[in-house]
Parts: sequence; structure tokens; C-alpha cells
Amino acid sequence: MEAGTYQFEPHTGEVRIRIEGFSLSDLFEEAGYALAELMLGEERPETPPDAQEEHVTLEASDTEALLVDWLNELISRADARKQVYTDFTVDELSERKLHARIRGFTPPVLKTAVKAATFHGLEIHEHEECFIATVVLDV
Repeated sequence: MEAGTYQFEPHTGEVRIRIEGFSLSDLFEEAGYALAELMLGEERPETPPDAQEEHVTLEASDTEALLVDWLNELISRADARKQVYTDFTVDELSERKLHARIRGFTPPVLKTAVKAATFHGLEIHEHEECFIATVVLDV
């Protein structure tokens, strides 16, 4: 798997995603793209140019919790605003804090409704030139 990518892996009753990024910021952005693909059923959907930008600021106890909070924030906003977020820019990311800009659109139909990101099997590892995470989504 190349850096800056993700792939869906078999998991009983849920969806497990293996994400790889050159940096932690890249990893979090890739997690957002994976969530969008799962929800829409199409790889890297284009964001309409007039999509409004929203800001996300999160704090958590550690990087793993921050990744779960990030995905749950995207899921929560998607549910409340009937949008799927397809454009992500992580401006600031430390071990416990994130600030990002996101944009999305209202799709005509969702392929998969995602309930939540979970801590089950959650891992984030730093390797020589990249970060790899595994996260399970409740669908």
C-alpha cells in the first residue's frame, strides 16, 4: 500500500479501514476520504466548487482518541446537515488537538449509513516514512 491511501478490509458486521499517510495530517485527511467513499460508494467524489467551508476544532486525550473523534465529528455533521464531507484540509494537528477545514455536499442518496467510529481494534503506528492506522466503523 502506498502512503496517502486507504483500503477497506473484511470485518464481521462492520467496516475496518487501513489508512496510510505521509504525516499525521495526511492520515487524518485520508480517513476523511475513506469515510466519504464508504458513505457515497464512489472513490474520491468531487466537491462542488461552491461548497461551503466549515471549521472543525477538536481536543482529545491522545492521538487515537482524536482520530475517532475526527471521524465521529464528520459522521455527526453528515447526519445533522445531510451532507457528506469530501474535501479536507488539516491545518493544525498535535497529539491532542486538531483544527481542520472541511467541505461537502448533499448527495441524492447514501450507499452506506455510518453510525460511528469505534475504538475496537484502533491502532496508529509511525513507520519510517509514514503513519498507518486501522479503525473500525459501525455501519
